[in-house]
Amino acid sequence: MHGARWSRILVASALLGAANDARADQDDGSAGRVTPAIAAGVWTLAQLLPSPLLVTGSHHVGGGVRWQITPFVYSFGVAARPVRMFIVDPIARHSGALELYGSPEWACCAPDGGTGWIARAGGRLYVPLAGHGESLAASLGGSYYRASGGDGAALEVGAYLFFSIVGITVTVSPKLERREVISALTLRYF
Repeated sequence: MHGARWSRILVASALLGAANDARADQDDGSAGRVTPAIAAGVWTLAQLLPSPLLVTGSHHVGGGVRWQITPFVYSFGVAARPVRMFIVDPIARHSGALELYGSPEWACCAPDGGTGWIARAGGRLYVPLAGHGESLAASLGGSYYRASGGDGAALEVGAYLFFSIVGITVTVSPKLERREVISALTLRYF
């Protein structure tokens, strides 16, 4: 009986030692590291992917695309590094955050043959609704836009799934002629 017990202790000690050796080999810094240049390249490529838009206005429906740059986020849902600049982990957003953003977009059907380009600057509040925001999060925001035909204010609501990577946002701009309501399938990787 004592021999079986000692043999289990020896086997457990050997396994623990092997696990510590493997962990030490991984912690040497050579495996799994991403250089800042590669990280910047991946971030830039992810930012170039636009979110598709469904543009609805007075008596028509069309399409468009939207990009977003986030220069500042204050996350009240994470303890480590609550302030983020440009590269924002999805968990920092969906766990609860305040965000400032800029958003160039192209939305069809500008009035009088004007350009479809719209520039927005605004802010959003993200609130976790289910599973600390990992399952469901919501946003409420406002923006100022510049577009052909005039400038104005817009309100936005959104819902996000899959760790806030995929979402639906609806932007209402009452004075943005022929593009009063813009719905977006929002894709956010960073």
